[in-house]
Amino acid sequence: MTAALVLAAAMFASPMVAQSAPACPATPTVDDLIKAIDAAVSGPGNQDRTCFRALFTPDARLIPIRIAADGTATPRVLSVQDWIDLVAKRGSSALEEHQVKVKTESWAHLAHLWSTYTTTVDSPAGKTTDRGINSIQAVFDGKQWHIIEIVWQAEKPNEPVPAQYLP
Repeated sequence: MTAALVLAAAMFASPMVAQSAPACPATPTVDDLIKAIDAAVSGPGNQDRTCFRALFTPDARLIPIRIAADGTATPRVLSVQDWIDLVAKRGSSALEEHQVKVKTESWAHLAHLWSTYTTTVDSPAGKTTDRGINSIQAVFDGKQWHIIEIVWQAEKPNEPVPAQYLP
């Protein structure tokens, strides 16, 4: 009787386990990390962010730099959850992000990626596209790369992305 209960429990548990977590892309190389960032950021604002979370170290920070009308630059320090909460406010509006040019400097378990990105937002008001630069710091744990911090600034009309950072 006990064997039958164990078998029944295993039969019912297997489908639930298979559905509980998405398969996130592995990041054994920096190139894989870049592809995983684009995949995890892109999509509806209210999508499951399990794979996005998996890219980061526990205390990682995301820091957009906002430029005020008077030219003052102000960093806004976000946790991974803060970023997810902000993006979720977009609801089903989709965003697509692509790293279009990446310069990587690395040594041992440390990497810095200087990455030009483009984003396209598809909202009820129509599509908008912008670009900017990410400064990404990452650490290799011996198996995968994880993000420690991303600092980024979007391009402004009076501060275009310089030609050397474009593809």
